[in-house]
Amino acid sequence: MDNSEAVIYLAGCAVNGVIPDKSRLKGVDMAGLYAEASRHMLGAVAAYALETAGIKDERFTQARAKALRKAVIQDADLREISGRLEDAGIWHVPLKGAVLGGYYPAFGLREMSDVDILFDSSRAREVRKIMEGLGFHTEDFGTCHHDEYHRPPVSNIEMHRVLIYTWINPAMCDYFADVRDKLIHDDGKKYACHFSREDFYLHMTAHTYVHYSEAGTGLRSLLDEYVYVRKFADSLDWGYISRETGKMGIREFEEGLRPLALGVFGGHEVRDSDREMLERIIGAGVYGHSEAGTENIMSGAFGGSRVRYVLAKIFPPFSKIKHMNPNVCKHKYLYPLFLVKRLIKAVTVKRKRVMAEIRGILRM
Repeated sequence: MDNSEAVIYLAGCAVNGVIPDKSRLKGVDMAGLYAEASRHMLGAVAAYALETAGIKDERFTQARAKALRKAVIQDADLREISGRLEDAGIWHVPLKGAVLGGYYPAFGLREMSDVDILFDSSRAREVRKIMEGLGFHTEDFGTCHHDEYHRPPVSNIEMHRVLIYTWINPAMCDYFADVRDKLIHDDGKKYACHFSREDFYLHMTAHTYVHYSEAGTGLRSLLDEYVYVRKFADSLDWGYISRETGKMGIREFEEGLRPLALGVFGGHEVRDSDREMLERIIGAGVYGHSEAGTENIMSGAFGGSRVRYVLAKIFPPFSKIKHMNPNVCKHKYLYPLFLVKRLIKAVTVKRKRVMAEIRGILRM
């Protein structure tokens, strides 16, 4: 059993309540296993499974403890921010891991690098004041489809102005451009909201598709798919999901991802047609490869043209800005300021990512 297979095996055991068979892990290099689990942000899940089997390793013990501490802080952050937004009358919806974590078998198993919240983008400046009033530092504001806030030691919040932004699939961006009619108010709340199970699944799948099609996505996304489908498969309206994924142009992707997740983590047979997807997911790691992402976007959205890609990255067209920052699209006189802010961010905050893009352009 190689390290990737061991991570998959342990993750499956963790979410299915199975104690790992020690004999299956005999000969596995623990250092390599830890590195692979960390690459897919599954260190806490693997540690949980190892603990149930009585296998102790300090690296995994520390990974589990760190994940627990961070989860406690993130949970408190979400409750604090949601309370302030509720008081201010600003609608908002927690996304992705902030919700998915509750479906894992133990608290803190679903690791998150940040907390994602969709909010009323027309109130962005008010939200910024609220966040800074809570002690968060503004890392990025108004240059992309989400605003970024940080509070030491580990609190990272992404406040999303829109749900999906990608160069690869404009139809998907349009589909998620305005989702207010899909929001369901939390019990006893006027502005704290959630999605139906189907609409949450649609966004989760679309988000996975974006990463998979661009830089790539890792085993954590596949495990999320398995955990969610296993919990709600019998209650989800699959006809609705099929129709809506068809509108977005990702029906085939969803119909491949779902059986793959069930096969890999649920003991079902993995179809030969899905093995290429699995290999790509294993190779990508949790955030994929920026250089590969540049190549994929250049090929998919720009016909392989370096010039078109570079010009669009430097001077984003308004068809894209309407998803990145609708306020700039409405008030076009803000466009020069928007470009300046993006440039400053590129050379100060996003240097590594920009260099990876440049390497991808040259390698294409």
